[in-house]
Amino acid sequence: MIPSAEDLEKVKEFISRFVSFNDEQLNAFLQTMEMKRVPKGACLMEAGQVCDYVAFINKGHFRTFCIINQEEVTYNFSFEGNFYTDYPSFLTRQPSMEYHQALVDSEVLVVSYEKMQRTYRQMPVWEKFGRLIAEFILVRIAERNRAMLFLSPEEQYLNLMKSRPKVFEKIPQHYIASYLGIQPESLSRIRKRLSESKK
Repeated sequence: MIPSAEDLEKVKEFISRFVSFNDEQLNAFLQTMEMKRVPKGACLMEAGQVCDYVAFINKGHFRTFCIINQEEVTYNFSFEGNFYTDYPSFLTRQPSMEYHQALVDSEVLVVSYEKMQRTYRQMPVWEKFGRLIAEFILVRIAERNRAMLFLSPEEQYLNLMKSRPKVFEKIPQHYIASYLGIQPESLSRIRKRLSESKK
């Protein structure tokens, strides 16, 4: 499906935060994008597949999870207006361990690995953008890993409220609990304790 001019405007706004480009360079990149609709509950990618895309979330939001000991463990949330992929799988061409699940009916603009590499070769500005967006995502991953290592669940909860309030507006509580590495009952106790402390 070909994206509309309105859809592409969101991508342009995001990209301009990282690199400067002229019309020719922008159009060359935008022409590589294809619109995909992902129904609520469906996965854009499943574990065992090689991640063959970088996706810009045009509408909706996604949950990244892995299955560990037969249980779903939520690893991340991604929202409208951001790029989304499994970079290790995308770059190494090895099968992913992740599932990318739409939590509502969603639309993404995807660029395949082949088209991305071709654009990198043809226009260095997009290779620079690829590097910067990878660095941006890797910093977020490092912050997440440090939080899991050094912060208590309650501290992680408070940090999440401050840094990513959209999570609490759009994500079901049991997925937030999984993201924090605790049971839903423990999350309820944290919320109750924090609520009482404000009184």
